[in-house]
Amino acid sequence: MGTPAGDGAMNDVVRGTRAWLAVGLLAVGVSASLLALTFLLAPGRWLQLGALAVVALAAVLGGIRATTRAWWAPTLGGALLSTFALLVLYASPPGRLQVLPDRESVARLGDLIRAGLQAADTSRPPAEPTLPLELLVVGGALLVMLAADLIALGLGAPAWAGLAMLALWIPSIVIGRPGSTQGFVGAALAYLLLLAVSAAPATSSRRRRSPEEHRRRATAAATIAGGVIVVALVVGPLGTVLPGWSTVRLPQVGSSTGGSLQLADDLDMRQSLGTRSSEVVLSYRADPALAGPLRVFTLRDYDGETWSREQDDTDLPPVEAGTLLWPTRDLTPEPPGEGEPSTTRLDVRLEGLREDRLPVPVMPRTLFVDDRLTYDSRRDEVVRAGLTRSGMQYSMEVELLDLTDDTLRASGEDDPRDVAQYLDLPETSRVDDIERAAREVVDGESGRYDQALALQNYFRSTQNFTYTIDVDPARSDDAVWDFLGSRTGYCVQFATAMTIMARTLGIPARLAVGFLPGTPADSGEYVVTGRDSHAWPELYFPDAGWIRFEPTPRVQSGAPPAWADPFAGTGSTPFIEPEPTGAAGDLGPLPSAAPVPQATTAAPTDTTPGYLVPVGIATGVLLLGAAAYLLRRRLSVAEELRPEAAWAHLRKRLAASGIVWTDAHTTRQAAELVAAEIAARRGGPMDPAARRALVDLARAVEDHRYAAAPRVWSHADLEQRVADVLREVAAATPARSGRRG
Repeated sequence: MGTPAGDGAMNDVVRGTRAWLAVGLLAVGVSASLLALTFLLAPGRWLQLGALAVVALAAVLGGIRATTRAWWAPTLGGALLSTFALLVLYASPPGRLQVLPDRESVARLGDLIRAGLQAADTSRPPAEPTLPLELLVVGGALLVMLAADLIALGLGAPAWAGLAMLALWIPSIVIGRPGSTQGFVGAALAYLLLLAVSAAPATSSRRRRSPEEHRRRATAAATIAGGVIVVALVVGPLGTVLPGWSTVRLPQVGSSTGGSLQLADDLDMRQSLGTRSSEVVLSYRADPALAGPLRVFTLRDYDGETWSREQDDTDLPPVEAGTLLWPTRDLTPEPPGEGEPSTTRLDVRLEGLREDRLPVPVMPRTLFVDDRLTYDSRRDEVVRAGLTRSGMQYSMEVELLDLTDDTLRASGEDDPRDVAQYLDLPETSRVDDIERAAREVVDGESGRYDQALALQNYFRSTQNFTYTIDVDPARSDDAVWDFLGSRTGYCVQFATAMTIMARTLGIPARLAVGFLPGTPADSGEYVVTGRDSHAWPELYFPDAGWIRFEPTPRVQSGAPPAWADPFAGTGSTPFIEPEPTGAAGDLGPLPSAAPVPQATTAAPTDTTPGYLVPVGIATGVLLLGAAAYLLRRRLSVAEELRPEAAWAHLRKRLAASGIVWTDAHTTRQAAELVAAEIAARRGGPMDPAARRALVDLARAVEDHRYAAAPRVWSHADLEQRVADVLREVAAATPARSGRRG
């Protein structure tokens, strides 16, 4: 015998008018919880759209629950309709509404979601509510509404629905932003009313609960509600101070994590550049001259889309005091010009940087530091045993290389064996096309230096490429090829493209990651922030070592190094884009003048932690665990209520045959009424087996309702007894009318 979920087996679930009221209260609670995001997103239509979407979904859920008793049907139907609505509203082609989504619509929606997650992880509050962020808010609100409805009405546990609504408050809790008082009051009031509605006895209930059971259920609901409030107000804030909470590495050039900035070593060519942190990474004094960018580490391995860091396979030697750190084998730089310094001293103080490598110039340097360090000569990296700390200081005596085009042209062509790995190319379908493109760019140039200069000038030309933080969607399996087609990107795209194109020409090349020189302050120091994070290519010259080039346009990187500047010392000025506001002196435009996707009004050092990954995982695990527990509890309740379900099913079938009774009858009275009606129809007593089956069902229900340790009936036994009674009814003479009590 199959018993529908609502035919008594799940009679604790809210039904009828109370179900509509409960769905409405859930919609009010979720809509009010959206106000928790007002301190994270700037004002916009996202709040109205989110609330409207929640109300519309509530109407759909209520309508489905009114037409079916399957507990899972409203959730499934609501999820399908929500997905369809998001595809139509957000994934239609530009300029028109596509009512029937296709595969391209799904792809566009996926792109928007990825862009929204990236923006949420990198933006500073209050962020500009762009379309991807709006999609995340509306879609998240719909998801929370679905989860709350499933828990409260589908699984019959309204008190646990507070966990779903809590998901909208977690971002503000995690980053310490003030919540909305109106939102909290509205959500809390709706939540308490939901508990009251669900706890109120239904007049149509087939089973009257005792006062003791009502007290027990009310106590349980209050306990769960109190637990949800404790999690929201106490556990959430405490979790933000746990070790490691704010040290999430974000996948971009420079990522701030609330006082712990790390440079990502898994740079992704497909990823747009979010708003970088204004947090101070380090500051330094340069006397008498600057030494160029400060490099933290280099990358060798590239798979066509993402850079990855190779594993250290050797023990590194310690850095000894007074040792010149420079892996070049045979460097003979030209003597400095008259009046030009040959060395400079840098006194560095670290602030927000948390790295296991020290930032150093891309020139020979001698370190003076009270710390235990090792030196990786293959990568030219200064390695620390642990992460750097705020306030750490060190000094460097830097040799200012006076490299010239003649010096680099005179470099040999025979590379040592250990740099051959820097010629590896990704296994993509477009690598041959990239090589052909590279050879077209360097057409007519034969030497390594002239080819490298041709590549750099090709990328820096504003007639060829445009600097932008937005990356177009993938069109092939090779991100460099896509960049050469779109001709738009930021430093990662420019540096990667030049690195790979140089490799196709037989020039060993690697990617360097670090910081531009920074901004001069009134104190005479240079200040480097997260917005100065940068990537550039380094090409190998046998007699000079790894040499920096600068393919990223001037708007972000400033002038190229003197040895790679075709206009240096000529008095000529190349045609470049106008300086943006914020440029200073001969340093070129400051990195902070680069375009950003969101306008910010918060304090410069107030940055959003990368909370999406840990919070999303924690919330998802919590909700899934709660759902699994509730589902298991519900199924176990269904197992205990099988006598009730069997009796309800029998009552429904008997009513179809004209045998009915009211809730005023006890179970025994109802059984006697059924037996008398069947006997009247048969013209004699019931069959003894059918009579025993009817009595067994009545006693099973009484036993379940009132016995301290009720007998457990199997599904097969109950099904057989119902079948015996119904068979007797079918065999009875239907000439007489049913008796009504």
